[in-house]
Amino acid sequence: MDGALSEWNVLSATLRQSSRKTCWSLLALGASCTVSVALFASQAVQMPHILGGSTIDTFLWLGWLYPPILLFLYAMYRAASVSEKAMRVAPLVNSWVFETEEDGEAVAMDPGRQYVVQFINQSEAGFYALGVRVSAFMVQKLAYYCLALTVGFVANLT
Repeated sequence: MDGALSEWNVLSATLRQSSRKTCWSLLALGASCTVSVALFASQAVQMPHILGGSTIDTFLWLGWLYPPILLFLYAMYRAASVSEKAMRVAPLVNSWVFETEEDGEAVAMDPGRQYVVQFINQSEAGFYALGVRVSAFMVQKLAYYCLALTVGFVANLT
């Protein structure tokens, strides 16, 4: 069990270090997407004639904004999938049944396994952005906000 704990420590430390290194690039991508959408919205509201007046022109103008936004949402989704996979490790370890070495019987309540499961749960490995664990729910909320802003903006312009 000690080998499993040390390997989990290495994995958890690797996840923390990689999330610390890539956190700022993800945040910069998200901030640049937000600023570009805000600048475009302010320009479109102040000067609606730049869009050309038709719905097709509006969607063409919006077309250059969405590849970076989709890239940001995809990167956040991949980071959230790492966190979700790390959350599923403890139930997987808990489902394993080991035979004792003395009598060859399977033990359902193994204290060593319970210790490993508690250790994995309390280590909370995953992808973190500024100390906050990135989850699928968080990315889903970001996608919904982006969609709501887009629908509201297009409805306001047309």
